[in-house]
Amino acid sequence: MAVKKLLFPTKFRSGALQFLQKLLVLKKVGLEEVNVLYVIEKEKVSFDYAGYLKDVEEKLRTKAEEILKEWGGGLSKEVKFGYEIVVGIPEYEVLNREKEFDLIAMGKPSSGLIKKLFMGSTTMNIIAHATKPVLMAKFEEEVLYGERCLFCKVILATDGSEPCKRALNLIKELSPVIEEVDIVAVQNTKKKDDKSYYEQVVKEFAEALSSVVKVDTHILSGTPSKEIMQFAESSGASLIVLGTTGKDAFDEVFIGSTSHRVLEKSKLPVLVVP
Repeated sequence: MAVKKLLFPTKFRSGALQFLQKLLVLKKVGLEEVNVLYVIEKEKVSFDYAGYLKDVEEKLRTKAEEILKEWGGGLSKEVKFGYEIVVGIPEYEVLNREKEFDLIAMGKPSSGLIKKLFMGSTTMNIIAHATKPVLMAKFEEEVLYGERCLFCKVILATDGSEPCKRALNLIKELSPVIEEVDIVAVQNTKKKDDKSYYEQVVKEFAEALSSVVKVDTHILSGTPSKEIMQFAESSGASLIVLGTTGKDAFDEVFIGSTSHRVLEKSKLPVLVVP
């Protein structure tokens, strides 16, 4: 899957533009167009009994226009740049547009993802329903401002599932901007997983990637989400890539799926592939 069109929903958090600029390295693998989406949350301008606050909408829209035109001044020299300012519910607006794009990139909330879910988390709803890869990062983390490129040292966490295989295929597409990939599988000690299964999985994944990028394999033991994050941070990784499903987001919310626990807790950017 080529990454030609990028959707970047934003709330103009500190560091958002710097993060978006880092993504321009994807021009080397075909990125042609960036579209920034700013959603004026409906609840801020519309009330059941008070009517519609047109003046508030216009104020928010004007401020967003100023920022986006400033962003476009630099970004339009690199790629085709466009933006939208709409009134609505953020996750719905993102999901209604995703089919037009190859990748969604956005910020992660700073508070706990599980807690956010019960508050109608935009992040969780997008992850649960997106059919395209979603890249999320905490903009304030120092890792985003260093000299190291976002895609240089990638952790590909796998359990051999179909979403993980799709993540593998995406990494193949991105390989020209990746220096090395650590393929990580975790034998879950609580479930008494068969280690030989994971040995076969990492072997197959390594064979699929070794012709296009430097690869190393690792089989860890413990709680998958914890082991993945600890390994990623200790190895100096720049990005964690893993597969996810909508089922993970809802059926396993009380115990937490691996992908969503990593997304919630990781200090590193996380790319989830449905």
